[in-house]
Amino acid sequence: MNKLTLIAILICSYCNAQTSDFIVTTSHDTIYVDKINLTDFEVKTKKADKKKNYNFDLINSYYLSKEKKYYERILLEKKEIKETDKYDYRRNENLYLEEYKNRIKYKFIERLTVGKVKLFTEVLNEAAIGLPNQPGFIAPQKNEIYYISIYDSKLELIKTSGTLKLTKDVYELLKVYLNSDDEIIKKLDQLLLLNPKANKEQIINLVNEYNIRIDSKN
Repeated sequence: MNKLTLIAILICSYCNAQTSDFIVTTSHDTIYVDKINLTDFEVKTKKADKKKNYNFDLINSYYLSKEKKYYERILLEKKEIKETDKYDYRRNENLYLEEYKNRIKYKFIERLTVGKVKLFTEVLNEAAIGLPNQPGFIAPQKNEIYYISIYDSKLELIKTSGTLKLTKDVYELLKVYLNSDDEIIKKLDQLLLLNPKANKEQIINLVNEYNIRIDSKN
């Protein structure tokens, strides 16, 4: 068994062994808790009978043990609120919602990999379009979106709908992010030839392998 395989096994074993929820603060402290809930501005925790709330500014990430999922804080882009027209009654009535949403500075989305290159996913609930039993009606649905980044760089969309597969577009983007390791690029090329297409788990495993190899060189 080589060193990289051993490291990968140890990481997976650690992740699977986590039986408690925890938060990671911006000062890099890990705090284990029994329960985590979120509002638009706070991470609310509970341990035994004690409750404590943290402003998003103080939390980098959190882990939900039942889901076995990590969530990382992402900075949202501020949108400029345009001046209202006094005759635009509908917008004026809903302006408080626009202002409220613009106050939200961060959101947390699921992180799929560990290390330099990060893959993220989030599920967005899309409202119904049209009226039931009428032509053109589309029922409400959930849509998976995937992103990629290096360390804390701005997230780049890698797939806008449906489950992640190694399509030609995804391949080209991954090639840019993984281009510093020829061995990984060879494996990426091999995955592209698979039929059916390489799935989400295979892509995640390859990115994690890349991250381990990069980390072992430092």
